[in-house]
Parts: sequence; structure tokens; C-alpha cells
Amino acid sequence: QRLRALFQYKPQNIDELMINAGDLIYVDPTQQSDVSEGWVIGTSHRTGCRGFLPENYTEKAHEADTWVKHREYVFETASRSFIKTEKESNVKLNGEAHNLSTSRSVTNVLPLQNAALRRGVLVMHHGERVDQVFGKSWLQQCLTADGKYYRADLNFPSSLPRQKDSMKQFECDPPLSCCGIFQSRLIGEALLDQEVTVSYVYSSPALRCVQTAQHILQGLKLNQKVRIRVEPGLFDWTKWEASRAIPNFMTVAELVEASYNIDTSYRANFPLSSLVPSESYEDYVSRSSAVIKQITTACPSKAPLAPFFAFPGVPGVILIVGHGSSLASLTRVLAGLPSRDSRDFAQVVQKIPSLGMCFCEEQKEENKWQMVNPPVKTLTHGANAAFNWRNTILED
Repeated sequence: QRLRALFQYKPQNIDELMINAGDLIYVDPTQQSDVSEGWVIGTSHRTGCRGFLPENYTEKAHEADTWVKHREYVFETASRSFIKTEKESNVKLNGEAHNLSTSRSVTNVLPLQNAALRRGVLVMHHGERVDQVFGKSWLQQCLTADGKYYRADLNFPSSLPRQKDSMKQFECDPPLSCCGIFQSRLIGEALLDQEVTVSYVYSSPALRCVQTAQHILQGLKLNQKVRIRVEPGLFDWTKWEASRAIPNFMTVAELVEASYNIDTSYRANFPLSSLVPSESYEDYVSRSSAVIKQITTACPSKAPLAPFFAFPGVPGVILIVGHGSSLASLTRVLAGLPSRDSRDFAQVVQKIPSLGMCFCEEQKEENKWQMVNPPVKTLTHGANAAFNWRNTILED
């Protein structure tokens, strides 16, 4: 069932959903049994976030309204611009021929010769997930009577990776939509265009995050050179899991069998067994703080691969693909900022769209990290509803 918000609702408690007038909300009738009268629990098609909302703030929406619109979300912390000159030469970047600027201009930040010598951490929200578009019952729409998967809409993935347990596990660990795959590859291509070299990649164990990392690396033409380190400590705040249990993620062996470029030698800082269902906000902040410090400590200051921003012998970027909560929790800790209170945190996370990103640069001489503008632009696209030609064209 899909609802449309009639009015804006601002959450009064951390488990409530912020909605704006016109928002589409997916409501699963099978999950409403324990909800208080006058309330429903739903998922916003705009943000992908889930929570309680007052039912009288909504009306039933048209079934064709299924797609989510992604918005720009820009962190105004510093300004950086890269200006190409007319005189350019072809060089090899990440093993591919690429145009390289011979001159750059940087404004409102530290001088380029100093900035080029810094490590960077790029924290990114995963791409559009399939249940964000088609609702929590997306898998039911794609299963035949004998339990086989088929593609019911072009935005469904063409296939699902093989998993030893039931295919039902994908309901709690959904994949990217086809648009999410395209978005991720587009971000990788944009990073390549800006001559950003990613030297290390860390991912939450959620399938959508691993897929996002894989397709970003493909866009960067690094998918055969940089392997993905699956880190359970990067998983979302477990209190937000609708099932009240930790999802049964694909194992490293299953991911490798499905042709994901996984670093099988990596030993996680937080094993899956350490994730606790419905953890407190304080425990989540503590976990995020520990994992970002361990990641930056484990990655040497000097990149093992090609240059960062095309300057030879300088540090590369650590790419972390996680959840909306990752941007708000990991980067503030890294920049030495205090954590938000839980209510503010939830409201900030709701504003972060698919593939929203934050970028931190290391100020080694000051022994700190600073948030600056990401090296690529934000990704924005419009809504596209399902189209039924028979009902639209033939109806009188």
C-alpha cells in the first residue's frame, strides 16, 4: 500500500518518520499489527528511511507513483575548483589513456602543493536500493509460482546473486536497482574524470553497499586492481533494522563466487557476531568512532597505486561505502566534531540521498582531518512513475 503525505510531519521521537507534503510512503499491511491506533509504520520513497507517522497526515496514493526523486545535499565547508587549461596532454591514469590538465586553480582552500600531499577519505551512501523504489514486498513481485526470480520491471536487477540460504534473505538485504547500478558507475566515471585515485575501498556487508563499491571501481577502471574490504563495523545503526535482527548477509565466499572483487585476506575490525540488534545510539556512535580510526590507521599514508589528483608519489583516497548514517557518524568523528544527539542525527540522515558523499582531507602538520567539498558534483535526477499504456491510452 502506498500513501501520499498531505502535510509535513516533524518527528517527536527518534523512531518517527519525517515527511513533507507530497512525499510517497510505502506501508506494508503485514507489519502494522503492533502499531498504535492512528499511526502506521512506513518507508519514505524520497529518503528510504523508515519510521512511525500519523495516518491522518496521509491519503492513499495512486499505484503508479513508485519512483523516488533524489535531491542534492551539499556540505558547505570549503570551496575547491579544478580549472582545466586549453593545453592538455594524454597520460595514463589507472591504466587508461586520459586527458590531464597541466594547470589547476584552487580557491578558498590551502595551497595546492600542500593539499596534494594529503590523504583523503571519501564516505559515500550506497546507490538506489530496489526496495526504495518498489517497497518492502519487491521480492514477491519478482518470484514465479515455483519460487524462481524474474525481472518484473526494467529497474529490477536482471538477476540475483546465488546465496546458500533462501532467496527470502534478500528481503532484509536488498540489492541495488538497475538505476542504482548506473548511478554508482556514473560516480566512478566522474571520479576518474577528476583524476582521483582510490587506493583502498571499504564496504558495509550489506549487498547494496558491496555492489555500489564494485560499480564505482568499474567506473574508475580499477575493478581489477583494488579489492573491496568488507567491514561489518560499517553497517547501519541496527536500531533502524525493521526485522529487529541482523540481516543474514552474503558471506565473503558467496560474494567472490558472484564475481565481486573482494579482498579475501582482510580481517574485519568488527566481526559480524559483534553486531547487536537494536543497539543504543551511544553504542552505534562508539562503533563508528572505533572503525573509522582503525581504517585510517590501517591504510598507509602513501598510496600503493597511481597518483592522487595526478601528482606522482602522493597519498590516495580511502573510499568507504556505507549508509546514510555513515556520513553523519564517521566524518564528524574524523573531523574532531562532537556527535549529534540522536534526534538531530535521525533528521540529518533523512536528508542524505543515494550516493550522497562527504570528503575529509588529512591535515598532517596539524594532526587532524578537515571536511572539504567532495571531488565530484552531486547526482540529481527526477521522478519517473510506472506507465500502464492500456489504462492510460485506451481508457475513455
